[in-house]
Amino acid sequence: LRVRCLERALQARRMLSSALPEAQPNAVADGMPRYPDRTAAGALRALDYFGTGVFALSGALTAGTAGMDMLGCTTVGAITAMGGGTVRDLLLGNRPVFWMVETEYLALSIATALAAFWAWPSVSERFELVEDADVIRYADALGLGAFAVIGAQNGLRARVPALVCVVCGMMTATFGGVIRDVLCHKPARILHAKAEVYASTALSGAAIYVAAARAGLPLATRIVAGSSTTFLLRVLAWNYDLRLPLYNAKAALYNAVPALTPAADADDLKPKANE
Repeated sequence: LRVRCLERALQARRMLSSALPEAQPNAVADGMPRYPDRTAAGALRALDYFGTGVFALSGALTAGTAGMDMLGCTTVGAITAMGGGTVRDLLLGNRPVFWMVETEYLALSIATALAAFWAWPSVSERFELVEDADVIRYADALGLGAFAVIGAQNGLRARVPALVCVVCGMMTATFGGVIRDVLCHKPARILHAKAEVYASTALSGAAIYVAAARAGLPLATRIVAGSSTTFLLRVLAWNYDLRLPLYNAKAALYNAVPALTPAADADDLKPKANE
């Protein structure tokens, strides 16, 4: 009886081992150390922390201008910072999601959102800052680039197709902002032409990272190529007002006013009753 039990246990172990996926060379390379260090992956972790703080700041300020109280600003700030990665993990089947294990992301998001709620009015007045100041935009672009690369890394580790890896990068970088806009009753900025391109830059950076990974380039090269692509495209976008094509109809053009059309011409675009 003991021999039979042992044989069955060994057979079950062999079946389990054969069912597990074989380790890939990129399984470790496409990731980050637990905390920042002097490697390229460690620098990416530092940028991940930085981007988390910047996105939490953005979310808290957006919620504040929408009339939310301290709890609302803190919640929306945390969602903005972690929402994209949460959606990504849920779709990839990663359980628990990243911030339930790496709780420093939750603490950083809450702390930044609370600091923004209490300190931003006086800080912005003292240093003459506005929510879309250049320093905020550059910081946001750095975080966007890091998030796009990290999302692509998660897709590669999950062994999903390359196109899905690219989408994971875009989702990680932008879906927190989509949830923020929905909660604040605002049009999702990445889906409307009232602002310059945003999600497309993250999509491009993630695509560059995935292509570099498929080409077997070193990890440092992949990280720099993907994140810098997103960063540079964002800088070009707001400096040259780059936007995606708009649906060519009068109603669409009118709804894009005043971002795309001078106020004097807005009435000419207003759809008539029979249009």
